[in-house]
Amino acid sequence: MKTTTLLLLLLFLVNSSSAETFIPYTPDSLKKSDWMEIESVHYYPYVAPGIEEKVPWRAENIRRVIFRATVTDLNEHTLTLDFTLKNLYDCRNDTEKPGFYYFDSRYQQDFTFDHEMIGKRFLRVTYDRKSRKAHTLDRQETIFSYSKNYVPFGVRQAGLSAYPETTVPDSLLLDKLLAPAAQNLLIGWQEDGMPLLTQNTRVIDASFSLPPNTEFTCSYVYFDLSKDSTVHKKIFIAYPTEYKVGERMTLLLTPGDSITQDKELFATTHKRHYQGRGSEQNNVQYNIRRFADIYDPDMHSLAPITPDQVKKAFQTRDSLFQIALEEDFKHLDPYWRKVFERSERYFEGMFVLEFYMRATDKQAWQESGLLDWQAPHFASVNPLIDFAYSLQKTGAATYYYFLYAYSIYKRQEFKSDNLCLNKQRKLSPQEEYSLNKQLFSGFPKYMATGSTLQQLMHNNMLSGIEEDYNDFIRSCPDTTLTNPVKRTYDKLLPFEAGKNIRETGLITDNLQLKKGSDRKYVLLHLSSDNGLSPSNLQNALDLQKQLKEEGLSSVVRLELYSRFRPDNAKRVKPYKAISEEQLKNLKAVLGNISFTLLMREDGTILHRQFTNWRFDPKPALEIIQNDLKREDESFNDFLKGFKEGVLGTLLIAAIIGIAYYSRVKGKQKKERNRRRIRELELRAIRSQMNPHFIFNALSSIQNLINRSANQEANEYLIDFSRLLRKVLATSEKKLVSLSDEIEQLQLYLKLEQLRFPFSYSLAVGKNIEPDAIEIPGMLIQPFIENAVKHGIAPRGTGEIIIRLSLQDQLLVIDIIDDGPGMETETEDGFGIRAISNEFEILKDLYNTEIGITIENRQEKESVSGCHVRLSIPL
Repeated sequence: MKTTTLLLLLLFLVNSSSAETFIPYTPDSLKKSDWMEIESVHYYPYVAPGIEEKVPWRAENIRRVIFRATVTDLNEHTLTLDFTLKNLYDCRNDTEKPGFYYFDSRYQQDFTFDHEMIGKRFLRVTYDRKSRKAHTLDRQETIFSYSKNYVPFGVRQAGLSAYPETTVPDSLLLDKLLAPAAQNLLIGWQEDGMPLLTQNTRVIDASFSLPPNTEFTCSYVYFDLSKDSTVHKKIFIAYPTEYKVGERMTLLLTPGDSITQDKELFATTHKRHYQGRGSEQNNVQYNIRRFADIYDPDMHSLAPITPDQVKKAFQTRDSLFQIALEEDFKHLDPYWRKVFERSERYFEGMFVLEFYMRATDKQAWQESGLLDWQAPHFASVNPLIDFAYSLQKTGAATYYYFLYAYSIYKRQEFKSDNLCLNKQRKLSPQEEYSLNKQLFSGFPKYMATGSTLQQLMHNNMLSGIEEDYNDFIRSCPDTTLTNPVKRTYDKLLPFEAGKNIRETGLITDNLQLKKGSDRKYVLLHLSSDNGLSPSNLQNALDLQKQLKEEGLSSVVRLELYSRFRPDNAKRVKPYKAISEEQLKNLKAVLGNISFTLLMREDGTILHRQFTNWRFDPKPALEIIQNDLKREDESFNDFLKGFKEGVLGTLLIAAIIGIAYYSRVKGKQKKERNRRRIRELELRAIRSQMNPHFIFNALSSIQNLINRSANQEANEYLIDFSRLLRKVLATSEKKLVSLSDEIEQLQLYLKLEQLRFPFSYSLAVGKNIEPDAIEIPGMLIQPFIENAVKHGIAPRGTGEIIIRLSLQDQLLVIDIIDDGPGMETETEDGFGIRAISNEFEILKDLYNTEIGITIENRQEKESVSGCHVRLSIPL
C-alpha cells in the first residue's frame, strides 16, 4: 500500500508543476529596503438602489487608503520603518441624488488634493528588535486634504465634468488612521508569515512572499492537449482577481478559494468544470455561451440589423442569463455575480452603439429607445467605478470594448455637432487622441486613449503620432495600460519608413531582395496566422489586381510571407509558403499581428498598413507613384561635373532654395496642424461648458418649481430661452463682441436674482466701445457664477460688483463680492478649470496671456469678500 501511494505521488509530481514550498518571512528576516503595503478600509452604509451590503470586495461606499512601510534603518537593536501614503480611493453614494461622490489620487489631474502628501513620509516608527515593540513615533504633517467630485449614474457624461460644481471637501488624519496598526506591526506578526493588524487594516502586498491564501489545481493549461499538463499552486491574493494559468487558462479567484478541475471530464468532452470553494464563478465563465451566446451568427452578419432584432436578442439573452444564475449558479459569490451582471450591461451598450454606427436607418434606431441614455444598459453603469468589476479576458472584456465603442461614437457625435468641422473629412490621429482625452476621466480616459493610440499605431507610421505616444506614456499612471502600448510600439518600430527589412530580425532569404535603385518594389503581406485567412488572402489578391489595372504590375512584386491553409492551396499556387522556422521567427518578432509592407526591392521600407488597404489601395499606389519620381542616386555624379561652374552653382542654389522653401512650408503646415488641434481642444472645452451652464440654469428652474414658485419659474424660462439662444448663437465663434458678452451676463444675473435676493452693479468705462471690442466667449461668466455660488448662495443675499475699464491697452474686468472670501471661493470647480485650460490654449494660439488674480478683500479692505481681476490684452 505504501509503495502504491509513493508511486502515485511520484507520478503526480512528474505530470504537474509542484506547488512551491513556502518559507514564512519573520520580523528577523527583514532587511533594509524591504517594504509592505498596508490597506486601511472604511465602509460607508449602502443607500443606492440595486447595491447590496453583502458585497465585500466592493468599489462603492468605501474609503480605501493604501500606505507603504519601508525599512529605512536596521541595526542589532532597532528597526525603523518609514510610512508614506501611496493611494487614497474614496467613493460614497449621495443620499439625495443618483450618483457618487468620488476621489482617486492615482489620477492627479482630475482632482483637487494635496499632491505633496503622496509618497511623502508622514510617520517614522522605530521598533525594539527583541521585544518588537514600537518605542519612538516621529510624526510629520499628517493631514491629507482632498475634494470628492459628484459623478451621476450612467455614461452620457463619462468623465468628472458631468456635475462639476458639486464637490465635497474632505480630509484625513493619516497618523490617527495608521498609528495603532503601525505600533503593533511587529508584535502581531504571525508564525505563518502574515502580520496581523488592527480591525479593517491589513497587509496586501510586500517585497517578500506573503503566506498563500488561495489554492487551485487545473489540467490541460497549454495548447498541446496530447499530454496532460496539470498545475497545482498556492498563492497569495489580496482582492478578487483574474489569474492566468499557462497558455489556455484564466481563473477567477477570490481570497480563500480552493478550486479543483474535473480532469476526466475535460479529457473526454473538452468541457471545463470546477469543484470546491470558488468553483461557481469559474463554471460561469467557461459555460457562458450555453446560456448567453455572444457569437450569435444572425447578430454578427453583415446584413443590416434592425432595432427590433436587437431588442429580441437582448430579451432572450437576459432571460437565459437570469435562469442560469438562479438555477445553475445560485451559490455564486455576490462579487462575481455583480461582475457578470455588469458585464452584461456593458455588452448590451457596446452592441447598441456599434450597430447604430453601422446602421443606414438612423431614425429607426433613434426612435427605438435603445439609444436612450436612461436605458438600463447605459443608466445602470458607471465607467469611473466599474473598472473594479471588469474582466480582461478576450471575449469577456465587454467593459473595455464598450469604452472603445463609446469613444468612437462620441468623437463622431462631436464632429457632426460641430459646425466648424468638415463632416466629410476624417479626424487626424492627433485630433482623435486629443478628443479622447476630453471625453473621459480617471481610468476610463487612459484605457480609451491607450486603445485609440494602439489603433493609430496600426494605421499610421509611428513618426506621425510620436508626440501623442510620449504624452500617454508620461501621463498614464497604470503600467497595465502603458505596457501593451509600449510593446506594440517596440514591435512596429523596426518597420518604420526608411528602415530596411533586413534589420527587423525576420528571415528574408526567400524574398530575393536586390541592391540598387532600379525602381522595383515589393508589396509584402505578413501574417503570423498558422494559415492565411481567406479574407487576408483576398485582400492581397485584390491589391495585385489593382496594381495591374494601374499599370504597375511590372514594377511591383507581391509576396505573401505566410503559411497557407489547405483550402487556399489552388489560389496561392504562384506564391511559396514560408517555412515552419520562418513562421516561428515571425511570431517571435511580431506576435499575432498581420500587416502589409510596401518597400523597395532593396528592402527599404516605404510604408506599413494594416487592414485599410483592403478597402482603399490608393495610399500604396500614391506612394509608389511618388517614389518612382524620386531623384536618381546617379544624379549626384551629375552635380559633381558642374560644381566648379556657374550652372552647377545656380543649380545647387536652386536646390538649396527649394529645400529651404520646402522646409519653411513644412514648418508652416506643422504649425497649422498644431493650431488646428489647439482650436479643436478649445471647442471641446466650450462644448462642455455649455451643457454645464445649461444644467445649472435647469437646476435653478427645478428649485423654483419645487418651491411652487410657478410664476417665477415661468419668468425664468423666458429669460433662460433668450440667454440660451445667445449662448448657442455665439458658441461656434472664436471671439464675440463685448456688448454680446455683457448682455449675456446681465441675463444670467437676472436669472440668478430669481433664486437669491442679491444686488449687482455693472459699470462700463466711458472710454470703452463694447461693439468694437471682441473677447473669447463665456470668459467672464464662470467667475461671476463662482461669486454667486460661493459669495451669495451660502447667505442667500449679498452684492456683486462688476467693473470694466481700459488700462494701457488692457481690458480690465473686476468681479467683487461680499461673501466669506478666498477660503471657500477657490474651490476648483469645472467652470474655473475649463477657463484655466482655455487661458493656456489662447496663450498658445495667439501668444496672448490673459492675466488673472484672485484675492481676499480682507487683505486690503476692512470687509470680507473676494476680488477677481481679469486682464485681457486688446
